[in-house]
Amino acid sequence: MKFREIVESPCGVRYLFDELRLQSGFARKVLLDREMMTDPGQIDDVYAAVREYVEMVHADRRRVEDLRFRLQGLRDISGTLASLKAGAVLDEVEFFEIKHLAMLAESLGQERDMDRVISILDPDGLKIGTFYLYDSYSGELRRLRDAVDRDPDDEQLREQLLNEEDRIKKNLSDLLRPHAAILQETLMALAGMDISIAQALLVKDFGLTFPVSGQRTEIHGMFHPEVRTVLRAKGLDFQRVDFSFDLGVPATVIGANMGGKTVALKTLCMIQYLYQFGFAVPAEAATLMPFDDIRFCIGDEQNEKTGLSSFAAEMQRIDRAITSIEQGGRVLLLVDEPARTTNPVEGTALVAALLQRLAGKRDLALVLTTHYTVAHEGQCWRVQGLVPGTKGRTMDYRLVKTASHEVPHEALNIARELGIDAQWIDMADIIMKRDYE
Repeated sequence: MKFREIVESPCGVRYLFDELRLQSGFARKVLLDREMMTDPGQIDDVYAAVREYVEMVHADRRRVEDLRFRLQGLRDISGTLASLKAGAVLDEVEFFEIKHLAMLAESLGQERDMDRVISILDPDGLKIGTFYLYDSYSGELRRLRDAVDRDPDDEQLREQLLNEEDRIKKNLSDLLRPHAAILQETLMALAGMDISIAQALLVKDFGLTFPVSGQRTEIHGMFHPEVRTVLRAKGLDFQRVDFSFDLGVPATVIGANMGGKTVALKTLCMIQYLYQFGFAVPAEAATLMPFDDIRFCIGDEQNEKTGLSSFAAEMQRIDRAITSIEQGGRVLLLVDEPARTTNPVEGTALVAALLQRLAGKRDLALVLTTHYTVAHEGQCWRVQGLVPGTKGRTMDYRLVKTASHEVPHEALNIARELGIDAQWIDMADIIMKRDYE
């Protein structure tokens, strides 16, 4: 899975991606093409690089801004380097691109073999960013240029000059060819520097933290950056939430509407994606484990193009997740209120059956939110809900483990707090007590 595939995920990765202050379009492309990591050691290596720039952001912001300014000059010359490696004779524009990259890398401290490349393309040691077939490359080149200047209409001289220039271009290409691989590595290293610096600034801007890798997931003080930003604009703050889960132990999250279950699930998904793509995460502290596949089933799945209803589309997405689980590998499955668009009798049966169907899958971590009361052998978390004795819309969004799988009946209380028509809500209360208690 590539990063570009999760940018539009409903978990909200797009928001942080848009806030990422990349300096070059090439770095953006490299990030979007980055593969999801499943090796904790590889993830830790990426974190080590980002941590260096986090420290620099705090200790030497001027240096950081200088690096960012220089990185604006980074360009994608992968095509030129591929041509060089393949044996092509480069033209003057391509020589300029390579010289520019080498000088940029040298200015940014990426000096491996760059002095040799620069010496090939800057024979006079002028240290300027332009490129020209300098007279110093060949005495014959200088002689022919002088001759053409004296007699510009001499076609024979002009042809001799072009042949000499072609010879020099071939010679320069041959001299540069052994450096093609290191030039490509340098190009990618500079893109990586741009990405790491942008990630470090994201840590500072949003108060992100670096998780540690482990054999379970345990998150303290997680928050959703986009939701928190929206709330702060209204003078409110996001209530941080703790959550944990294990492989082979299904977890359900129950609670009333407006209780934050969906936001919590989105945050879990976002944190997992960020971790496996080498980003710090929105939490106070976290221990995370990598997965081979992450499946997120959420929201209105209706697809007008295929004619699928919400229920049908949702069932198909969950079915694809089950297929992935059966194929092996470590899978994280996050499902938000499955079967909520059908009647509660069948909906409850489908949720209970899904938990049974996936029971005993030792390489599966399942977190499922629901409005249905479904008993199972795993963990159950409950949203604290309305704060007793408060007026207005005071909700406690913390998640707490509970031994009961009984879904709380808080919808009418929430409706009252919202100021909904009192007669309507009172009638609903009477009907509920008469028919369901």
